[in-house]
Amino acid sequence: MKRLVDLEKLDRLDKLIRRKATGCPDELAKRLGLSRSALFEFISFLRNTMNAPINYNDYILSYEYTYTPGFYLGFERDRLKESEMVNASGGEEDKEQEKNIPKV
Repeated sequence: MKRLVDLEKLDRLDKLIRRKATGCPDELAKRLGLSRSALFEFISFLRNTMNAPINYNDYILSYEYTYTPGFYLGFERDRLKESEMVNASGGEEDKEQEKNIPKV
């Protein structure tokens, strides 16, 4: 169960970084329910293991991404609707439509 909590905290950290709303490290650690050292371990993991482009901005007092990376934690249904997938892949629906096309 501990790992599940870690994943939830990583997801929350990502969302706060995207909004540039982390605050200083002490505030962020408190917000996430982590010690300061555990927070730095999370950030190090994101930077070094997952290649996240994270920097700390002293002007706005927040962590931020140097560019907007794609990060999604969770499961998601295919982005295309099923009807779009059939049409995109030339599935059964297309074969049925071909039968109804008059031949010239």
